[in-house]
Amino acid sequence: MGGGILGLFAALHLAREGADVAVLERGEPGEWSRAAAGILEFTRFSINRISARGYPASYLRMALRGDARIRAGALGARWVLSYLRAWGREPPSGMWEAVRWLGEYSRSEYRAMAEASNDFEYAEEPLHEVGGDVGAALEEARRDPLSPRVEAGECCGMESLVYLDAARLSTGAFISRILGELRGLGARIVRAAALGVRPASGEVLLEGGRTEGADAVVVAAGYRTRALGVPVAPFKGYGFLTGARARAMFVDLRSGIAVVPLRGRSKLTGRFDLDAGGDHSPALRVLRRGREALGDFAVYEMAVGYRPCTPDGFPVVDRVGSVVVATGACRLGWTYAPALGRLAADLALGRGSPGALGAGRFGPPRGGVLRIGSDIGSEGTLKCGPQPGPPWIPPSTRYTWRA
Repeated sequence: MGGGILGLFAALHLAREGADVAVLERGEPGEWSRAAAGILEFTRFSINRISARGYPASYLRMALRGDARIRAGALGARWVLSYLRAWGREPPSGMWEAVRWLGEYSRSEYRAMAEASNDFEYAEEPLHEVGGDVGAALEEARRDPLSPRVEAGECCGMESLVYLDAARLSTGAFISRILGELRGLGARIVRAAALGVRPASGEVLLEGGRTEGADAVVVAAGYRTRALGVPVAPFKGYGFLTGARARAMFVDLRSGIAVVPLRGRSKLTGRFDLDAGGDHSPALRVLRRGREALGDFAVYEMAVGYRPCTPDGFPVVDRVGSVVVATGACRLGWTYAPALGRLAADLALGRGSPGALGAGRFGPPRGGVLRIGSDIGSEGTLKCGPQPGPPWIPPSTRYTWRA
């Protein structure tokens, strides 16, 4: 359930093992995931540490200058309480080892797919971080449990922190690649809203009264997975495929934009809005920030995505009742998707255990089997509900959007 990048990787791993796979997705598979920049940071987790002591103040400053939007209703009481417990604390035992493995496995998977056919513009090249205190960032990297390789450098006429273990890809091209592999392995893409799942029977309820039977169900539905009791909040971002010509991959900490150079074009992304609503007007501010950095440019495509973030910023892969849940990778969703999909597939096949990535660190989910509650129907059915998809301009449509 869920056709984002994590759900597609879980489906791919299952299909490679000979499983009969159906991907349930109401909209275009991968459409929310296309909004991402395509930056992969295999040995650096600092961008996900939203529970670090100084983060709330930093995020509030972003909001006050108009570079972030906060909608309190997007959180939920369980997320807030879990955040207060996680704030300023180190992660549970074994978490850094788990995260290190996520990065190593994911890098090997991307490399293997690129070696087979690099039709998604995969390249391992430095990421420049500008607009921050480079000296402080270098010192922080020396204390980082993942030991990222960094150095001081220069980008965009400014001093930069250069992260040497980065890679990039074209998100749109990769979605096309993975969908092609899935179809080649016989997987089905079912374009329908998954309204719920009956844990006892493994039966998935679809809109229109239809059902899909399954021996195992993986719920990789982003922030909507919180219907299972896993605290996940939506942080909205916007992505544009543009005609800008960027010389290097960089993130500007002052404006909150990221830029990835691709063949003949560039990907521009921005915003980290605590917002699940349908008002996408902050996208105009991303374009303004982008033009301040890159000059005027044409815009070819736009996508909106909702990063699913847990209170501590670490992902969740676990069994909740009789279904497998995989979500919460926040800003590192693309970075860790191959490994999280592997773990979800293993749990669906009855192998392995969630370890440090289990949902239990936030307290017990909704019962050992899904108990009846506000998100559960009278028959013990988890309600996920259809959600409106983001605006998506087809690649064939060329237009210029002047902010």
